Amino acid sequence: MNAKSQKEGRRSLRHTRMTKGLTGIHLGIQITLMVTLWAMVVYLGQRSFQREDWSRQKLTELAPQTLSVLQKLEEPMKVILLITLDAHGANLLEDVVKELQARQPLLRVEHVDPNRDIARTQEITTRYDVLEPDQVLVEYQDRHRVVSLDKMKILESDEVRELGQEPRMVGFQGEAVLSATMLELTRSDNPVVFFLTGHGEKDIDDFERSPQGYSQVRERLEADHFDVRTLNLEEQGGVPEDADALVIAGARTRISQPEIDLLRAYMNRRGRLAVLVDAGSDIGLSPLLNEFGVRLSPDIVVDPTRTLQGTDLHVTSYSSHPITDSMDRIRSVFVRPRSVLPALQPGDEGADRPQYSPLAASTSQGWAEVEPETEPIRFNPGQDQQGPVPIAAAVEWNGNGDGPRLVVIGDSVFAGNWLANGGGMRLLQNSIAWLVEENTLLEVAPRDVTEIRLQLSRQELNQLLLQAAVLLPGIAAAAGLFMAWRRRA
Repeated sequence: MNAKSQKEGRRSLRHTRMTKGLTGIHLGIQITLMVTLWAMVVYLGQRSFQREDWSRQKLTELAPQTLSVLQKLEEPMKVILLITLDAHGANLLEDVVKELQARQPLLRVEHVDPNRDIARTQEITTRYDVLEPDQVLVEYQDRHRVVSLDKMKILESDEVRELGQEPRMVGFQGEAVLSATMLELTRSDNPVVFFLTGHGEKDIDDFERSPQGYSQVRERLEADHFDVRTLNLEEQGGVPEDADALVIAGARTRISQPEIDLLRAYMNRRGRLAVLVDAGSDIGLSPLLNEFGVRLSPDIVVDPTRTLQGTDLHVTSYSSHPITDSMDRIRSVFVRPRSVLPALQPGDEGADRPQYSPLAASTSQGWAEVEPETEPIRFNPGQDQQGPVPIAAAVEWNGNGDGPRLVVIGDSVFAGNWLANGGGMRLLQNSIAWLVEENTLLEVAPRDVTEIRLQLSRQELNQLLLQAAVLLPGIAAAAGLFMAWRRRA
C-alpha cells in the first residue's frame, strides 16, 4: 500500500469517527431535549390540570355546591376512612374522597383498615367512641362527626329484589352525605325546623309504619344536620325567634283563629312555612294561604296513566325549581292529593308579589275531581279541571331571598313511614332545605349505580373454572407446541 492510499485511509477513518461523534452528540442533544420537554409537561400538568369524569354514571363528578363547601375551608379538615377492604361500596367512597381531596388541599385523608391496623383502630374507636367498622370520621377544628357507610348506600326495595338474594345497591349518595357533614362542621349553628302539634298532625316521634308516623322524616332531617323540634302554638304563644322553618304536616282539626294570626305574623316577618294538607280536611288555613299566593280547592287529583290503585298518583317528572332539579326520574307517590293552584291570576305577578312555581303535577290525562265520592270517578267537562293539575307548589316573595317562602303540598302521607317512599321523603327534605336556603342539600343528588350479578350454580362455577384454568391455557400451549414442531420440521 503506497503513502497516498494510507493517507486517504487515515482521512476516511477520521471522517468516520467525526461522523459518529457528531451523530452521538446529536443523539445526546435530542435525548436532552426530550427529557426537558417531558419534565416541562409533567411540571405544567402538576401545576395546571383539568379533572374530568368520562364514565357513564358520573359517580365522581362533584356538584357545584360541594365545591363551594370545600372552598369555605379555612383550616385543615381531617377525614378518617375506617373501612374494611371488602366493604360493599368502599370503592365508590374511595373515588369520591379522592376527588374531594384533589379539589381541596386542606382535606387530609387517612385510610385505616380495621382488620390490619389493629392499634390505630383501637386508638380511633377510643378517641371518637366508634363501636363498629365501616365508618367515616370527619374532624374540623374541635368538632367531629361520624357517618356510616351504610347511610351512603341506596339499596333496592324488598318489592323488586329477588327472593333470597341480598338487595342490590341502586344508588350511592356518598358525596351528599360527606358534603352535608362538612357543611354542618363549618357552620356555627344548625337550622332549626319546628313541626306544629296540637291539631292531629303527623308525629315525628311515631316509629310505627302507619299514616301518622313521621319518624323517618325526622331521621332524614337530622341526618342532614337539622335541629328538629315540635311546636304547640297555644303553649308557646307564637313561633320562636330561632325558627328557621315551620312545618304543618297533615293537621286533622281546624287551627284556631288566634293561632292563624300568629302564623300570619310569623310569615310577615320573613317566615318560612311548609303546609302539607290532605284532601277532605278544612283546617282553616285557606285564607292565609290565599294571602300568600296559593289556592286550595275541595277536590282530589286523579290520573289514570299514573296510578296503581286509582286514588294514588305517581310522579317522576317535575317542574324546574331548586327543590326538584335533583329529582329527575325519582318517583314520589301521593295518596288522594288535592290541587294546589295559584291564587293570583296570570299577569298579576310582580316583583313585590308572590312568585308561584308548581313543583309536581298530574299529566294532561289527569284532572281535578270535584266530586271525589262519586263512583265511578270520571272526568266531567266544564266541571272538573283538565290536567296537568299542580299538587305541590312553592311560593317566594321578593326573589332575592329576603322575603317569605312557602311550600304547599296537597298530601301529607307521601313522605311518612306508611309509604316509606324515598322520593317523597326527598321532596320534603328538599322543600325544607329550600325554605331555609340550604342550597348544598338541594343540589347533591344520589348517583345511580348499576350492579351486575352472575347467578351460577356450583356445577356451573366448576365448569367455568375448568374452562378458564385448564381448557383455554391448554389450547394455547398445544398451539405453541404445534408451531414449534412445524418450525423444526
